[in-house]
Amino acid sequence: MMELIPYNKEQTKRNVEAELKEYRRNARLADERFIPNVTATYSFEMKSFTGKRPEPVENYVTRHVDAVTYLTHVAAAMNKLNAYKRQILWAKYCDRRERNDKQIYMDLHIPERTYYRGLDAAIQEFAEAYENGRLLAE
Repeated sequence: MMELIPYNKEQTKRNVEAELKEYRRNARLADERFIPNVTATYSFEMKSFTGKRPEPVENYVTRHVDAVTYLTHVAAAMNKLNAYKRQILWAKYCDRRERNDKQIYMDLHIPERTYYRGLDAAIQEFAEAYENGRLLAE
């Protein structure tokens, strides 16, 4: 870990948790397919009284590209961690099956204390690796 540059570890942990909590949502958005909304008149777009037409395809593409970009950044940062830390972060934040901490450390066959130490270390290393340290709090 980067001990040469001092940073606020608690705020960094909150930054990483906030960033990784978005993983499942972005994974769903990246898989999302565009399905136009059909109204009662079989129109494939919503009518607007503001004079602006909504751009459902444009909105879909923007959300999709943002989600894929996010997933790419997370994958790049995760791949910089060792397998043990990557496994802990994956189980807690990225796996489609949401589990609580007790279920995770029981599934990994590690003691509770070891799990939390590994999680804290993994979070700090992820913060350093994600977009060249963007999540590190000064």
